[in-house]
Amino acid sequence: MSADQTRRSIIAGAILAAAIGLAATAYGVFSPAVLEHYSDSPDSVGIARWAEQAGPEDILRWWTGTWIQADSYYYRPLSSMLFWAEYLLFGWNFQGHVFISWLMHGAICVCVYLLALRLLPGPLWRSRLTGLLAVVLVNVRLGPPGPLWPVAPVAFSVVAWWPAQTDQASLLLCLFSLLMLDRWLQNDDPHGLTKAALLWIAALLFKEMSVILPALAGVLIVIRRGWATLRVFERDPEDGRRLRPGLAWRVTIPPTIAVVIFLAIRPLIVPGAWGMELSDPFYVRLLYLMFARPYAILAEGWWLPTAALFTALCLAAWVRAPRRPSVVWLVLALVIGNGAIAQLLAGNFALITIPDQLADLGTLTLLALGIIVLAHVRELWVWGLLAIAVLVHLPLIGVWGPHYFYWPGAFWAIFHAGLVHWLLLRWDDGTLQWNPDAQPRMA
Repeated sequence: MSADQTRRSIIAGAILAAAIGLAATAYGVFSPAVLEHYSDSPDSVGIARWAEQAGPEDILRWWTGTWIQADSYYYRPLSSMLFWAEYLLFGWNFQGHVFISWLMHGAICVCVYLLALRLLPGPLWRSRLTGLLAVVLVNVRLGPPGPLWPVAPVAFSVVAWWPAQTDQASLLLCLFSLLMLDRWLQNDDPHGLTKAALLWIAALLFKEMSVILPALAGVLIVIRRGWATLRVFERDPEDGRRLRPGLAWRVTIPPTIAVVIFLAIRPLIVPGAWGMELSDPFYVRLLYLMFARPYAILAEGWWLPTAALFTALCLAAWVRAPRRPSVVWLVLALVIGNGAIAQLLAGNFALITIPDQLADLGTLTLLALGIIVLAHVRELWVWGLLAIAVLVHLPLIGVWGPHYFYWPGAFWAIFHAGLVHWLLLRWDDGTLQWNPDAQPRMA
């Protein structure tokens, strides 16, 4: 494929990624019922009222103190400027504000696609497919319920509730920043590191979530340049070991120091600033944020995770069996075993016939299978994507709200698409067969 053909195929994929994102969230943009539901939000009304009353002194305050919602203690000057500009354009017609959110979401889907395209190895046509899968996953990830928030995909709710543009703008700029950093790491753009830094600073002025970007950048550097980028000392023939941090440290330590300074002076800029205080217990909150859906399912009883583990182990044993029995025996084992677990732990074997229970069982089984698959992965890029998806939850520990799942959703989508990509690559080269001598046996 020529360079021009490659460029055209990438552009076509980006257009399709934007179309997927726009189509998945269009109903919330143009439905009067959805607009009315989210327009009653206190934040929507409050931001519009503050924008309506804003004068020159308020604009100055946004840069030297609290943001546009003066009674909400955050330092988000660029978000304030964005909301004020939208009010000048649309006034109290919230559909105009939501339309901007819609376009931003389309741009984010393009960035997710392009980042996946760069990070997923192998044939370009394969990366395009799994990159588009990542975009689909961004748009179907469910968020938790909350005040005035129906149970819906996070992307749908964020677009319909336009005050979440703070999340959108910071995520969009951070994705752009990672793309610029990756271009610099791949020697595609000698000014990529500078561009990445400027984009990150702008993202930080939209929302505090961006404080985690230096850590994400460090993982990206390790993915691209290897473990040597994490060295701290270097051997010298004359002086022995001497301090010489690797590239990951040299790139991430300065912005990390800047983050610490920013978080330290923010209460001075905005007295009483709400921040990222650790909740108690810290680890429980982190696990909930990372595994919101499985964590919620546990409330239905221990039979579901037990049955999911049993199902995953049966599937793994069947795949690895030296002489693989017929799938009929596998199905019988799953039906009888899960029925027995439901009877013993929940008192009713018929639970495995209820669609909702089966859907929950499928969710937990996929989680268990994913962990089993990860145990077989040796490629650094897969674990790097997982590290990014985990790290992005750290700024959420002390805050709460369904829209906060928008950021993690983008990176979990890339990781999950990456797992599928890894499986397809192993299928292509024949290494997916953990026991290549195993053959199905007739029933």
